[in-house]
Amino acid sequence: MFEKEFEQIFDIAKKKNIKDIDILLTKENSFSVKIFKQEVESFKYADSIGLGVRVLKDNSVGYAYTEKLDKEAFETIIDKAKENATYIESDEEIEFKNYPEIEKKLHIYYPELEKVTVNEKINKAKLLEQTARKFDKRIINVPYSEIGDNKSYTKIANTNGLQKEYISNIVYGFTYCLSQHKEETKSGIFYKFSRDFDQIDAEVIGNESAKRALELLEAKEIKSGKYPIIFNNEMAATVLATFSEIFSAKSVQEGRSLLKGKLKTKIANDIVSIIDDALLDIGFSTRPFDDEGYPSQTTNLISEGTLQSYLHNTITAKKDKTKSTGNAHRSYKGTMEVSPSNLFIPNGTTPADDLYNVFPNSIEIVQLSGMHSGCSPISGDFSMGAQGFYWENGQRKYPIHNFTVSGNFLQLLQNIFAIGDNLKFNFSSIGAPSILVEKLNISG
Repeated sequence: MFEKEFEQIFDIAKKKNIKDIDILLTKENSFSVKIFKQEVESFKYADSIGLGVRVLKDNSVGYAYTEKLDKEAFETIIDKAKENATYIESDEEIEFKNYPEIEKKLHIYYPELEKVTVNEKINKAKLLEQTARKFDKRIINVPYSEIGDNKSYTKIANTNGLQKEYISNIVYGFTYCLSQHKEETKSGIFYKFSRDFDQIDAEVIGNESAKRALELLEAKEIKSGKYPIIFNNEMAATVLATFSEIFSAKSVQEGRSLLKGKLKTKIANDIVSIIDDALLDIGFSTRPFDDEGYPSQTTNLISEGTLQSYLHNTITAKKDKTKSTGNAHRSYKGTMEVSPSNLFIPNGTTPADDLYNVFPNSIEIVQLSGMHSGCSPISGDFSMGAQGFYWENGQRKYPIHNFTVSGNFLQLLQNIFAIGDNLKFNFSSIGAPSILVEKLNISG
């Protein structure tokens, strides 16, 4: 696809005596339908396409982009990128190469998804809401019942022979419920994403979101102190997502990461590993190559408690005299960054249900807020609002609210006592099983 357009760009670049240029094109089709009181509240179908170029001149790189794919637009962005390169001073070593293909066959595009009709999606979204509303009379509102899907196409090429492309698609469903008891209102959310429309079970999603909202009703407050803490799998992923930036080599090199200077040192309990895997079959961000065309891979960031690697693109890798991990990221509009693909804590050896039996009492956290305002990637300190449950002797005693959980991310990693077996990914492709932390500060 788009061979003619890419050839035009290379021809224009050659006429302008540009030896090094790369092109990134992305095309997306997205659909979503939201239901409220069994009526379609919003119906969105969006197409987008854009193309960005990087021009290398005297080891300086210039960027420019267009959303019009014609010769006039290509002339303009090449001139602009060339001009931008003259204004940017950088000590970064940049080169465009023809990187090899991966050996693994990835299953990230399912043609069957495109055969699902709009009516089928609407009906499933209606069933989401209907299921949640009828679960219990204390469910007073279901503000969000949504089904959506996304199809994306990526193509990258450069003047050194690189030419790669891939297509992927995904479908999701989620429900957000509100429950009420007397004057108290609580919320519950549940979601599922897949590449198989049939795997989006509306009744399971609707029931689970309603159940979560109801379970938090009649919450009590908790005394301040240090408690064993269980982050359920979704909240463990949320904590990891909040601090995911610290694994970026670019953040480390710029002094914005608490992991600076800690490579090959022990930073976590022996049972803790963290992996970034762009080749993961079930991953939301699985791909054959990154946004430089560098082949995707599996990277062990933390292995048995020791920090083994940062995430790199080729630019940061050259600075550290190492190899890229295939984590270059940019949109067609943006500059080159470093981002995780499918970042996760692997399953542990403890059944998730057994985590509640380890200590005589513990706190389970099922909702967090204030992740960005209360967390520092430089110091690792965090303070987040939370809701959850108080457990005693393996029994859930009552829901709790109006408290904060605070600590330090590295100390949290060191104090992880057990890891469950229920790995789940969120919509930002970051996942974790439930984790038990020996102690954290709770302020009631």
